[in-house]
Amino acid sequence: MDCAMKNRREREAFTLLEVMLAVTILGLVMASVYATWSAALSGWKRSSTVSAAFQRERVVMDTLTELASSIVYFGSQKGLYDLQGTHDDLVGDTISFVTASDTALPQSESAMAGMRRVTISVQRDQQDNPFLAVVNQPALQPSDAAVTNEIHVLSADVRGFQVWYRDPRDQSWKDKWEDPDSLPLAISFTVAFAGSDSRTPPVIVTRAVDVPPAMFAMQSRGLPVNQQSTTNQIEQRNINLLQPAADTGPGMQ
Repeated sequence: MDCAMKNRREREAFTLLEVMLAVTILGLVMASVYATWSAALSGWKRSSTVSAAFQRERVVMDTLTELASSIVYFGSQKGLYDLQGTHDDLVGDTISFVTASDTALPQSESAMAGMRRVTISVQRDQQDNPFLAVVNQPALQPSDAAVTNEIHVLSADVRGFQVWYRDPRDQSWKDKWEDPDSLPLAISFTVAFAGSDSRTPPVIVTRAVDVPPAMFAMQSRGLPVNQQSTTNQIEQRNINLLQPAADTGPGMQ
């Protein structure tokens, strides 16, 4: 009887080999679960980063579109409503015009609601990092008046800004606008947005915007206007990329 009970207890006990095998299997299962969880978390983070970046880019482009599509122009008021567009390969382009849109107008400058002159350009902060800036001033104040206006940040992720103008006379695209007596039929904004890190190349987005008052401005001067579509033949163009002081990653020029 004692021998039988002893043999049964030996059969019910685990050997050291069985314990080690069980621990090994448990470790493999836990490692597999962790790898799956880690991959899912990494994918979710990448998706969230891409989605947030896309949303920021869309807000910037929508703001530029809204401001440009609401341009106001009266040819009889020399120097007050003219559109000015300058091109600079080193610091980026600058565009200035009068708009009826209140988009991107801070509450502190609400007195300019309804009509204001906006100047959009690339500026640099105290750390020498580039950002896309908007400056507002009263519409009835000459654009070259010596007045210091507050600079507002439209986007701190911008690494390049380029503007092209559709000439209503020959439909050609120009990289600057110097005609105070007319408006371009369309404006093409090209913005280079910084990647998620220094190793990711910038995302370049282009959007063309029709300028509604342009045709009326040309007709009021008795000039013929080519009425073909202004936004269906935007070509790829090189854009100068501005580096922040601390960004030396590949893909940046």
